[in-house]
Amino acid sequence: MNKRTVLRSRLIVGLVFTSVLVLSCAGPEKLAQQSEKAYGKGEVEKAYQKAARALRKEPENRRARAAMTLAAARLLDERQTEIRGIAVRDTVAAAKRSLALDKFLDELTTYRIVLPPDPGFDRDEAAIRLGAAGIVYEQAVEDLEAGAPKRAYDGFQLAQEFQPRYRDVTRRIEQAFDDALPRVAFLPFANETDIPAFSREFSDRAYAEIARKIVNTGFRFTALAPRERVYQAVPMALADHLRPRQATRIGRDLGVDRIIVGRFYGVHTNTNTGNFTQPVFYKMVDKDEKGATRERYVERTIDILTRDREVSVSYEYQVIDVEDGVSVAGNTGTLKAAAHAIFTSARVEGDDGDYCLVPPDIEKSDSNRAKRIRHEWEDRCGDWKLPDLIARSRKERSRRYESRYEDDWALRENSRAVFLGDVPPEGDLVKLAFCQVWEPLVRTLHDLDQSEPRQPGGPRP
Repeated sequence: MNKRTVLRSRLIVGLVFTSVLVLSCAGPEKLAQQSEKAYGKGEVEKAYQKAARALRKEPENRRARAAMTLAAARLLDERQTEIRGIAVRDTVAAAKRSLALDKFLDELTTYRIVLPPDPGFDRDEAAIRLGAAGIVYEQAVEDLEAGAPKRAYDGFQLAQEFQPRYRDVTRRIEQAFDDALPRVAFLPFANETDIPAFSREFSDRAYAEIARKIVNTGFRFTALAPRERVYQAVPMALADHLRPRQATRIGRDLGVDRIIVGRFYGVHTNTNTGNFTQPVFYKMVDKDEKGATRERYVERTIDILTRDREVSVSYEYQVIDVEDGVSVAGNTGTLKAAAHAIFTSARVEGDDGDYCLVPPDIEKSDSNRAKRIRHEWEDRCGDWKLPDLIARSRKERSRRYESRYEDDWALRENSRAVFLGDVPPEGDLVKLAFCQVWEPLVRTLHDLDQSEPRQPGGPRP
């Protein structure tokens, strides 16, 4: 491509960019003019939006206000005609379109656009909404009597939207919600392992996590019994020996509809040790042959010991209907957690910061090698840095484990936590995998929240 072609291409791109910029920065008068032009072509929606943009920039612009009023009147007429046409075939669908029309009129109010009243349409709209309210109300009553209170709740709410004071719709909404809302008690899981205090700590964390997700993830028909009331009814000493019949009776005493019961069992641990030699570079500052100060990096090695521990513990839980003691949902699985520890007893001279994995000359001359060295280190040592390891070896000679994970950090299956010193004992390690229980538990509760209550003697939801 020659220089003339390049210059021509750049000029065209510049002109296009400038045109786009001018259009995007069009003033209120220009936008009002564009609105009038679009209306003349029959592009009513475009005309409305152009005028709206103009008024957002200059609310008192008379030309834009006139253009928007003209387009809004036309749109209102079209939508009123549409609603009347739909009503001939489907009263409820027409009423829903009528609700959407309310939003359009509310939008006009924000722009202070006032259209002349239409008493004829107002009468038709009122009749449509009243008829639709009656239709969905009667269907909701049938749903409530058929044991589908969640569907009935939505139906009664829609009837209220159509006609706020329709019959006893407010009372019906409360009734349907009360029937649809299962009150759930989360009982401490039985601890059938050798890990002490496992059940109480899991219960505390799981309750807080489940309660948070019920609030934040779209649960509409689930109420969790207060944790303190549950602990008063189920002392931890009793939790490990709680039988299903006892748990059901406790649920009735708590006044809940469902209880969650479960257990932990079958802990398995596997621990392996290893070692590797890590090349490192030590920064030295000395004098060269001419007596000038120089900085150079000398390669050395550090022997690093490793230890890996894998822990698994099985769990199962059930959601039980306290009315008849039947399990309505449940799950079973295995918690898995893996830890990797690095440790060195090597004594090193100089400051911690004088050591590095990649010296500046290799960084510049062989970037691929530098990346490979860092990747190998991360694979073996996680996000711990070389100075961290050296500082740890100086500070403490024992292999007590050191963690940088926060209390709420959760280890997921097939993930690995990396520690300095030693790996955590099996009890601490299993606690890092708690989320593997409460995540499926939340999914189970969410599925139940979406389904209708099971009728006594009926199938599971």
